[in-house]
Amino acid sequence: MTDIVTRRLRLRPFSRDDASALSRYRSDPCVARYQSWRSPIDQAEAEAIVAGYLTESPEGPGVFQYAIERHRQPGLIGDLAVARESDCGQAVVGITLAPDMRRRGYATEAMTAVIDCLFGTVKWITASCDVRNTASAKLLRRVGFEQWGREKRYVEQRGVHADFLLFRMPGEQSRYPS
Repeated sequence: MTDIVTRRLRLRPFSRDDASALSRYRSDPCVARYQSWRSPIDQAEAEAIVAGYLTESPEGPGVFQYAIERHRQPGLIGDLAVARESDCGQAVVGITLAPDMRRRGYATEAMTAVIDCLFGTVKWITASCDVRNTASAKLLRRVGFEQWGREKRYVEQRGVHADFLLFRMPGEQSRYPS
């Protein structure tokens, strides 16, 4: 697999060395608040999660989790999931960043790079987020997604039945706003 390289970031496959950083940021209550995973995530759980990521392939159907790191300061700062449907006509994306890496444009840069790569092979890209997660909704709009729906009380997360916003981006998109 070829890494995806941007001006400031490198999106690459996970390595076993990423488990500690993954445990740290995914255990942060601010990061986990709108996510489906159980938190906190201890070191052993993080190692098992990363071991699963090592079996994934970015090609074809299934899920692939990119590790996100900066060029000048290597080390995991977040992850970006891509789930391709079996016919490869659609992909679903989602991103998680460590709290101290937010508001620097890293999520926009990583998401835009992955979208650019995906549109060579898929017709639609979709994403969703908890309606209370306004930062994620803004990110999705910023990179060119349109909101097309809302699922009422879609999922229970941490005792709350949350609505989810549904986003999509058709393949005819050629440029993404920055």
